[in-house]
Amino acid sequence: MGFLLEVKDMTKLTRLKLAKLHTGKSQWDVAKETGIPQTVVSLYERELKEPKPDHKETLAKLFGKKVRELWK
Repeated sequence: MGFLLEVKDMTKLTRLKLAKLHTGKSQWDVAKETGIPQTVVSLYERELKEPKPDHKETLAKLFGKKVRELWK
């Protein structure tokens, strides 16, 4: 059986969250691989906090994206 993601409100899926889901990583995985605390990853993902420039670079690199692909 494959992975099934039930999405009720697509507007809540930020570019960062979509990149994370596409790779199958959890917030904990992202935190472990980047050194960015999981709670901070969560805030970034929900757009409740603007990522520091170095965090933007780190996260973009992790997901194989350019910074402008994840943030406006």
